[in-house]
Amino acid sequence: MNPFYFGSSKSPLYGVYHPPRAGEGAGKAVLLCYPMGAEYMRAHRAFRQLTTLLVKGGAHVLRFDYFGTGDSAGEGTEATVARWLEDIDVAIDELKETAQTTSVTIVGLRFGGTLAALASTERNDVEQVVLWDPIIDGTQYVQDQLAAHEGERRRRGGPANAETAGVHGFPLTSAMRAAIEPIDLLTWPGGNSRIEIVTSAEREDARDLAGRLAARGRAVRAQVFPSNGNWAESDAFGSALIPQGIIQGVLGCVLGDKVTSA
Repeated sequence: MNPFYFGSSKSPLYGVYHPPRAGEGAGKAVLLCYPMGAEYMRAHRAFRQLTTLLVKGGAHVLRFDYFGTGDSAGEGTEATVARWLEDIDVAIDELKETAQTTSVTIVGLRFGGTLAALASTERNDVEQVVLWDPIIDGTQYVQDQLAAHEGERRRRGGPANAETAGVHGFPLTSAMRAAIEPIDLLTWPGGNSRIEIVTSAEREDARDLAGRLAARGRAVRAQVFPSNGNWAESDAFGSALIPQGIIQGVLGCVLGDKVTSA
C-alpha cells in the first residue's frame, strides 16, 4: 500500500496505490470511485475489502479522494461535479502510468458510479466501468439528501440555510445541488467501455438503464446481488456496511474466473 499525492501541486489529490500481490504478474488496473458525503465514510471498509480481494486477484488498484474530500486539497464547500470529473480523469492517467498499462477499469459506488459513467464517456482507455448501486436520477438524489438535512435540522432545532445543507455532517452546497439535479443516466449515451450495472436489490431504473444502453448498441449487463444494508442510512454508532454478496459480485465482474475469496 503506497499513499501519495498526485495531480496539480496547487490542489493535490490524495491517493493510495495497491500493487498486485507478488507473483501474480501483470493484471488489470482498477480505479475505485467513492460516493459522496456520509456514504463516503460508510463505503470505506467495503472498498478496503474489495481492494484486498482485487490485489489478491492480480489487479493494480488506486483509491483516491476527490478535491474537497478526505485528505485531498480543498474544502467541501468548494467541491463541484465538474472538478470531480476532472479528478477522475487525472486519476485514470496516474493509474495508467503507475501500473504501466494502457487501459483501466473503473468501479464507482453510488454517486461515484454516476461520476465514473460520465467520466468514461469520451475516453478510449476505459475498458470497463462497473456501476455499483449507481445514482441514476440526480433530482431524486438531491431531494433525498435535502429531506435528510431537513430531518436533522428539525431534530436539532437549527436554522435553515438556503446556500449549504448539512447532510449527516457533510456540506451540500446550492451549486452542487444545481449540478447534480440535471443528471439523468437514462439519457447517458454510454461510451466505449463494457458496462456492468450491479445492484444490491431489484431496481426498475437500473433495468431501464441497461435496456436503453443496449438499445444504443452498448455492451452492457445488469446483475443483482442481494445484500443487506442501505447506503443512504447511518446509525448513531457510525456502522459501516460490508455487503459481502455484492462485493463478490463486483469482484466477479472485474476479475471473471480469477475471483478470490477473502
